[in-house]
Amino acid sequence: MVIGIALLAFLTACNSASKVVGDYDASRLSVDFGDNKAYEIGANAKGMPIFKDHKKALQQAQTDYKIGFDATGAEFDLMPISDKNYKDYMTYGWQLETKDEAVVQQGVMVTKFLDIYENSLSD
Repeated sequence: MVIGIALLAFLTACNSASKVVGDYDASRLSVDFGDNKAYEIGANAKGMPIFKDHKKALQQAQTDYKIGFDATGAEFDLMPISDKNYKDYMTYGWQLETKDEAVVQQGVMVTKFLDIYENSLSD
């Protein structure tokens, strides 16, 4: 019985969508995060791209795309980004209504980043 429970726990952990189980060809993504190690990407058990360290990736993204996060939060009256509200930022980031193209592009990058970030969180 104990062995069965341990085996089930092990198999569940191995199939976790938030665990890197292999390499991912980042050239397949619609976004290029450059060579910053915080954005290192691997594949989960479902073959989806995930950040190897999603917490570091989010910290770096909040620096690199600060304008986009700030504009999205302000325009859509959002609390600072967290694991509880990242979906709001992902939904609204690309919808910023401004004539400033740099801000619009930052919002798009926020959405693209969070699309991968979402894959990186536990099931």
